[in-house]
Amino acid sequence: MKKFILFLFIGSIFFCGHAQRKGVFAAMEDTIIQLHKEIILENETRLRYQKNESLLGLLEETIEMKNSISYPFDSLKTISVLTSKDKKVRIFTWYLVNDDGLHEHYGFVQVYSEEKKLYKVYSLIDNWKRINNPDGQVLTCHKWYGAVYTELIEIKGSNDKIYYTLLGWNGGDIFSQCKLIDILSVNNNGVPSFGASIFKGYPKSSRIMRIIFEHAKHSPFLLHYDKQLYTEKTTKKDKKTNKYIVDTLAADMIVFNRLIPMNESLGQISQFMVGELSINDAFVEKNGKWVYKTDIIARNIDGIPLQPRKPKQRIFYDPNQ
Repeated sequence: MKKFILFLFIGSIFFCGHAQRKGVFAAMEDTIIQLHKEIILENETRLRYQKNESLLGLLEETIEMKNSISYPFDSLKTISVLTSKDKKVRIFTWYLVNDDGLHEHYGFVQVYSEEKKLYKVYSLIDNWKRINNPDGQVLTCHKWYGAVYTELIEIKGSNDKIYYTLLGWNGGDIFSQCKLIDILSVNNNGVPSFGASIFKGYPKSSRIMRIIFEHAKHSPFLLHYDKQLYTEKTTKKDKKTNKYIVDTLAADMIVFNRLIPMNESLGQISQFMVGELSINDAFVEKNGKWVYKTDIIARNIDGIPLQPRKPKQRIFYDPNQ
């Protein structure tokens, strides 16, 4: 009986300590929520940026606390919070708009150091406007192509290395905005980096570290992770036609619209590119690589496959008028 009472006593201490820590996180989360609400509603630029500095300090202090990785932050709706399934990465992102309409992105990444067996917190410093050849570079936290991330997908590459694929949105400027696919990886010292050469078959370049879809400011563009259908030529031939058999397969994939110019006369200028909603391409994960697939069948996989459609030109702007 004495042992049982002692067990209950120790258990109650542990429970109270856990509840107390959870209460502290909940209180700090409430403060973060209120402060970010004030930032969103603040009309004066100087005060908005001052309050954002306070938010940066408060959020960093919160996630540096012991066991913060176990707290879900699920009430934090105006700041994106993504946590990997293996609990080794968590990333917080949000943005501000300056008086010139330029979006500035902010964030922290919390990563687990295998070497030191603890979590580290890194500030993300947005340099998206000052990075040359942004799709071809591996970037650090201090030279970050800023974005608000909406999805995180884990894939395992060679030597069991984990790549955290991030889907995100960069608000751009008054002329254009971006959707992007970036890759976060962490070395044994717990140091994160952005970008990796794991894209295969994408036509723009042989050395792509991230995919950036820059398009007209107010045009919609789909980018999400979903299970869809795609076709793939097999090595088998039809005995009657002597043509290779094409299979229709279902897979989880990163689906996105194909970008086309508003008008053929405008060429490939980013601020005049729009997503053709009837044509979708994708990246399908195979052996730790993202393999590019065209004309995927973006619809309910239980339905009847649709035939590929050709883009229909839409006139948004006529330079001759």
